[in-house]
Amino acid sequence: MDHYFEPYKKNGNAAIAGIPLGESLAGKVSFYKGQSDWFKDTSFSVVLIGAGEARNSADNKDCGSAPDLIRKYLYSLAAPAGCPMIGDAGNLRGSSLNDRYLALEEAVAWFIEHGKSVIVLGGSQDLSLPMTKGLISGSGNKSINLSVGDAMLDIDTEDDDFSSRTWLGYLISEFDKAIEDVTVFGIQSYLTAVSQLDFLSSRFYEYVRLGDIRGGNLHRVEPLIRDANVLSLDYRMMRYQPQFGNDLISSHGIEPFEMCRILRYAGLCHNVRITGIFEMPVGDSGDNNAMLAGQLVWHFLDGFAGRAADQPDEASGTYRKYVVPVEAFDEQLYFCRNTSNDRWWVKSPAPDNKWISCGREDYRAALRNEPPPRWWRMFVKHSTITKEDKKNNPTPDKKCNL
Repeated sequence: MDHYFEPYKKNGNAAIAGIPLGESLAGKVSFYKGQSDWFKDTSFSVVLIGAGEARNSADNKDCGSAPDLIRKYLYSLAAPAGCPMIGDAGNLRGSSLNDRYLALEEAVAWFIEHGKSVIVLGGSQDLSLPMTKGLISGSGNKSINLSVGDAMLDIDTEDDDFSSRTWLGYLISEFDKAIEDVTVFGIQSYLTAVSQLDFLSSRFYEYVRLGDIRGGNLHRVEPLIRDANVLSLDYRMMRYQPQFGNDLISSHGIEPFEMCRILRYAGLCHNVRITGIFEMPVGDSGDNNAMLAGQLVWHFLDGFAGRAADQPDEASGTYRKYVVPVEAFDEQLYFCRNTSNDRWWVKSPAPDNKWISCGREDYRAALRNEPPPRWWRMFVKHSTITKEDKKNNPTPDKKCNL
């Protein structure tokens, strides 16, 4: 595995007055220094990979230099309480674009196989494709869930070349059978085409607009990523970032403190195996952006320190079950709540009847005889698939054998 990595060359962290080295994040990191034995280290549970690749970026070529700039500010921060040990694998090697893609895919697969949670510092967001491929091959799961934070939909319905602005459409098309669910949150309507939305909705995937999660509704993001195995974030989904060009600053987007909260949600969610932060603009405001990006990673680690498996267990006194009849569908909806943290789930209408994440709002909607949006999407998806199966595999005529 060591042939895929170049050790991070520390050029000094941005010192913060009053924080000694022993109490900083730098004191919680095991750095890869070029020795293959490092990959046998079992002391760290989170590994950080620098993926400084941006040759397939559509509009942010400078973001390839972001990983080391982020580290400069990240490692100067005070370690959060209970912070786990972190492994810094350094930066991916590779002379060609495909070399880098392969290195990321195989590195992610290796770390996932060895029980690590992975943070990828990009680089451009097209790296999400090899990152996800690595999880698919490394986890052994038959299906995965993907959650994406972005102001735009990186989908081109006219078969444009693969890039940071088309990667999501390629990923869904190539790995449709391996992806159980996709959720994209934070999109802005005026930056999104109807054909892009149709691409997702026709596959029963979910998109959530910025206005639905802003301000007092930010807690609605937590169920959107709780079931995710992969979280891919475009740094430019935040306000005052060049969301659709190097020099055009948008006044709309997620607030930085809201983005920090989203990363903390991701750290807490035990299903999230890989988190990627991509597309950080460098340019004139590179240091300011890197300082914020370092704080985003910090909030992930702060959440990770409190991470624990959290899945409904009807035999446990911690989880309370609720049954709500929905008259319009002659159905009973089953909800479950963790009484210790107020997380909610609703039982899927699919044959597997597994619990899917939801919020208290979904329970209240059911009480009003309204099917929760996430449950309804699964219901329609399952109903459609069942009809297609019956159409393609009709029940044979019964014959009487005398």
